[in-house]
This record gives sequence, structure tokens and C-alpha cells, in this order.
Amino acid sequence: MSAAQPSSAGGQASGSTLLELANVTAYYGDLQALFGITLRVDAGEIVTLIGANGAGKTTILRVISGMKVPASGTVRFLGQEVSRVPAHEMVARGVSHVPEGRQVFPFMTVRENLSLGAYTPRARNNTKPVMEEQLTLFPRLAERMDQLAGTLSGGEQQMVAIARGLMAQPKLLLLDEPSLGLSPKIVEEVFEKIQAVRRIGITILIVEQNVVSGLSISDRGYVVQNGAIVLADSAKNLLSNETVREAYLGL
Repeated sequence: MSAAQPSSAGGQASGSTLLELANVTAYYGDLQALFGITLRVDAGEIVTLIGANGAGKTTILRVISGMKVPASGTVRFLGQEVSRVPAHEMVARGVSHVPEGRQVFPFMTVRENLSLGAYTPRARNNTKPVMEEQLTLFPRLAERMDQLAGTLSGGEQQMVAIARGLMAQPKLLLLDEPSLGLSPKIVEEVFEKIQAVRRIGITILIVEQNVVSGLSISDRGYVVQNGAIVLADSAKNLLSNETVREAYLGL
């Protein structure tokens, strides 16, 4: 089974709406983190959320993946209300969340890390062919399969984290700061791999502070500020937007 097959399951034609958030609010205790977040991601897209540290971008991903229950508003995935669906069930429904900081299991091998990504029953039944697909996508990992993940470079660990997320055969891949702590050359390589993931039919939502890298591979983007979306446009228009250039590119 190819990776493109499961990612397109559920009758989602390219361009149809895969994910919708409408007026989502969220709190940490008494502190409100999100204020009326409304956004969409269409099947086959790469969409990037940009904004400063603490803007609420990671919280948006946590709400989508079921790790954070919204206080109000709705989250719909594949046309179904999922606002209060727990994280493990969201994985089964087709959402994989690759967290900030990679969070590989350092004292487990690359092979073991990837195997842990095959969480759902469907993925467990296809572990071997799906792992082979990841090694085709990330050939460097094929040379590191029996190496402890904690001994890999930062870029290699990021590839492990992405490949582990893909082991669940998702329809939607959430990536939180995939360029964090990486050299410019490795950032370029990681973003090339993200584009390759899209080419096999998987939709991607990225949180990224590296505005140029994130928007350069994206179809659309949202600017998040103080827990609210303040600007939404095509990635090309956002890159040339004067406000974005002044706030995030220093131009």
C-alpha cells in the first residue's frame, strides 16, 4: 500500500475542505490563549501559521490534534465535529502531530521510534510496507535504523519525528516548528522533505517562525497575534505584505 492511498481515503478530493476551525477559544486556567480562531485547510494544501513566540500557534495545533479541548467554537475534520475527540482517536481518524522540539525517544533506535508511530490498528497491520515508504522518503534514516535516536544530528532527529508521524498513515500532518534549532542548510533539506510529503498526497499544516521558509513552500498562510488571526492570504501575498515584512522579516 502506498502512502498516497491512505492519505486520500475518506473521499477527500484535492481542494475540498479537510479541516475547519470556527470561532475557537481556549484557556490555560484563567488565561485565555485563543480568541475566536477561524481557519480552514483544504485537501492537498500546505498551510503555514506564522507569528511571534506565545502568539497561540502551538495551542491551535493542540486543539486540532485533540490534546487541548476548546472552551468554545467548533473543529471539523473530514466534515465531522471533533472538538472534543481525544488525541488517540484523532490519530485513528487521520491526524498526526509532530511536536516542537522533535521529542524523539533518545534511548530507542530509529527503527523503534518509527515503529511507535504505527499506533492505529490499520497502521500496525501495514508496519513493514509503510516503514519502507518512510525509508524511501528519508533515505538517510535507512543508514541509521539501529542507531539510538538521541545520537543523531538535529536534522536527522527531525526526519525521524516526521517519519514517525507518517507511520500512522495520516490524512493531515501537523508540524510544530520543524526548523527549530537547525542550521540554514539543514532547514532547506527538511523543507524539501516536507514538500515531498505533500507530493505523496498528505495535507500539511505548519507552525513556523522561519517565515520565509514556511511561506515559500505553502499555498496559504495565517498570521497569529495574541491568540487571534489578524491576517490571512496566499503565501505569496503574505511574503510581499509590508506589515509581515516589517514585523517578521525586519525589512
